Amino acid sequence: MDIWQQLTKSDVVRRQQIAFSCATGLPLTMLPASGNGKPGTVLSSLFCIDGCMGPGSGELCQQRLLTAERHAVGTGHPVHCQCPAGLVKLVAPVVIGDHHVGNLLVGPFSLGTLDAVQLRRLTGQLKKWGLQSRVSALRASWLASPTLNTKKLHAVETLLEMFAQYLAECGQRLLLEEAGQKSPLLQKIEGYFAEQGDRTTTVRELADRLHISPCHFCKLFKKQTGWTFTEYRTQLRIDAAKKLLLNRHLRVSEVAFEAGFDSIPYFNRAFRRLVGCSPSEFRARQGLSIRAKKSTSQA
Repeated sequence: MDIWQQLTKSDVVRRQQIAFSCATGLPLTMLPASGNGKPGTVLSSLFCIDGCMGPGSGELCQQRLLTAERHAVGTGHPVHCQCPAGLVKLVAPVVIGDHHVGNLLVGPFSLGTLDAVQLRRLTGQLKKWGLQSRVSALRASWLASPTLNTKKLHAVETLLEMFAQYLAECGQRLLLEEAGQKSPLLQKIEGYFAEQGDRTTTVRELADRLHISPCHFCKLFKKQTGWTFTEYRTQLRIDAAKKLLLNRHLRVSEVAFEAGFDSIPYFNRAFRRLVGCSPSEFRARQGLSIRAKKSTSQA
C-alpha cells in the first residue's frame, strides 16, 4: 500500500475530510495524482467522468481538471477550475518531499447566480462543444450546487490548503516511520538523538559512534532508508521549527537557530521546499485557521 492509500484509509484523515465538508457545505474528494497532468491521462472515476450534463461533458471536465492539477502543482496552491456547466471546483495538490502524490478536489459550487447573461454565455459554449441539448441539465446542476461569496471562498481556500499541508506532513511522518522500521541504522540514530536531544550531530560523529567510516555510513543510510542523512536531518529540523513557530514570542531567526539551522537563508529555502510556504506564512496560517473555521460556520 503506497503512502497516498495509507493516508486516504486513515480514520483520522477521513474524520477531517467529513469535518471539512460539514463546516463548508462542500464535497471534498481525495484523489491520487494523475501522472502530472499529461495529455491523455485517465483520471480516477471520482472525477466526474460521466459529466453532470451527460456523455461528452465528462471528457471536457477531465481536460480542465488535468490542466488545473498541473497548475496547482506548479504553484503549490489551490487552483480554480471551471467545469463545462460553468460551476467551479478547487484543486489542491498534496506534495510529500518533491513528489506529488495526490489531490484534494472541492466542489462543484457557483460564485454567483445563473442570470440571463450568464445563461446565454454558457449556452453559447455548449453549442461550440455540441452539447446544445443539455441546457436543462446545466440548470439542474446550478440548482443543486451551493453558492459561495468571496469571504467564504477565501476561507475555504485557506482550510483546503491547510488540509493539503497536513496530509503532506502525515505522509512525511509515515515515510520516516517506514524507513525506521526497515533500517536498524536509523533506529540506532533515533535512539542516539532521543538520548542526546541534539539535532546538530555531524555524520562523522555518528559514524565514529557506530565504528564505521563517514563514507560507508552515508552509503548504508541511503541504502536502508532511501534518504540521504542530510535530507533526514533537515526534515527533523523543519518538524522542530514548525512546533517552535507556534510560539509567537520567538522571532523566525530564533526559531531557525533553535531548530538547528545555522543559516537563515538556507532555513527559509528548506522550509519553503518541504512545507510549501515561508516560515512567516506558516505562522500566519496557524492564526488564520481558527478565523477560517468561524467564517465558514457563520457564512
